[in-house]
Amino acid sequence: MDSELWLSDPETAYAEWQRAEATGADRRAFAERSIVQHRSMFARFHRYLGSRGITLVDFGTDHIDGFFADLDRDCEPGTSTRLRYLKLMDRLSRHLSLLGLRTDNPAASLLPREHWPDDEPMPVFLWPNEDARLQDVCRTATFESFKELRNCAVVALLLATGITAAELSALSVDDLDAGGSRVSVYVRKRGPRFARRVPVDGFALEIVSEYGKARAALPASDGLLFIATAGGKPLKPATLGQCVRSALRAAGAAAADESPRLLRNTYGRRHLLQGKTNEQVSNLMGLSSHRTATRLRETIFNAGEMDDQQGGGADVSPTCGALP
Repeated sequence: MDSELWLSDPETAYAEWQRAEATGADRRAFAERSIVQHRSMFARFHRYLGSRGITLVDFGTDHIDGFFADLDRDCEPGTSTRLRYLKLMDRLSRHLSLLGLRTDNPAASLLPREHWPDDEPMPVFLWPNEDARLQDVCRTATFESFKELRNCAVVALLLATGITAAELSALSVDDLDAGGSRVSVYVRKRGPRFARRVPVDGFALEIVSEYGKARAALPASDGLLFIATAGGKPLKPATLGQCVRSALRAAGAAAADESPRLLRNTYGRRHLLQGKTNEQVSNLMGLSSHRTATRLRETIFNAGEMDDQQGGGADVSPTCGALP
C-alpha cells in the first residue's frame, strides 16, 4: 500500500489495509463484522488525535492515555474495551513502522499492563416488573410545563428505543416520525454504532407523539428534538441522568447505575424476553457485534420464575413528577 495515503487520508488507508492485509493473532483475515468494528474504533482514535493536532506519525503514550481518559466517559468499567483499543494501536504502529512512517510503537509498553477481564460485570438492567412500572410512569399524563413533558419524553424514548444518551441528544425534530401508523426515530451513525430507524415501543407512543407536537410548535422547529433552553441548546448529560433518576424514584425502582445505559440494557433485555434473536436486538441497538445481546441473554434464566421472585412492587401514578 502507498504510504502517502496514510498521510493524506488515514481512514481510507486503514480501511484498505483491513481488507487487503490485516490479520489477527492467528494470522487469519478478520471477519467482516470485526472489520466494521475496527474501522469505527480507528475512526474514533483518529478523530481524537486530530482534535489535538496530533497525527498517526507522532502520537505517543501520553496521547494514548489521554484518549483512554476520554473513552472512559462512555464505556462501562471492567470491560475489555481498553485492551481491544491497545491491540489495534499495536497492530497499527507496527504496520506504520514497516512502511517507514514511524520508528516506535507506543502501545507496546502499555500492553503488558492490560489483561482480558476474568469476568465482565453483569450489565445493569431493570427486572420486568420494574420495567413495567417505569413504563406506567412514562405514559401520557397532564403536565404543568413543557419541561415536565420533555423530561418524561426523554425517559420514555430511552426506554422505548434503546438508543444511547448521545444518540438521543443528537436527534433532530425531523428524525422523529410520528405522523405514520408506526412512530419511529431515525438514529444517525455515531462512533461504532450504525445508522438505523428504530420503532418506538407501544407504551411510549402517546407521550412521544405529544412531545413531538409540542416541540414542533416552538421556534427553530428544524433544530434539536430535545432542547435545554428556548434558544435551542442541547440537554447536558447530567440533565439526562437526573431525568432517569427522578423517573426511577417515581416508579419505586433503583439500580447500581441509574444512567441512560440502564434503560438501554432494559430495552435490549425486554426484546430478548419477547423472543427476538441476538442479531435482531443488536440491529435495533445499532451494534455491529452480538456481544451486548449475548451478555444480556446470559442474565435470563427462567423469566417466569424470575418475575415471581421479584414481586409486584407498589402502585405508582402515571406521572414523571417534578423532574429537573
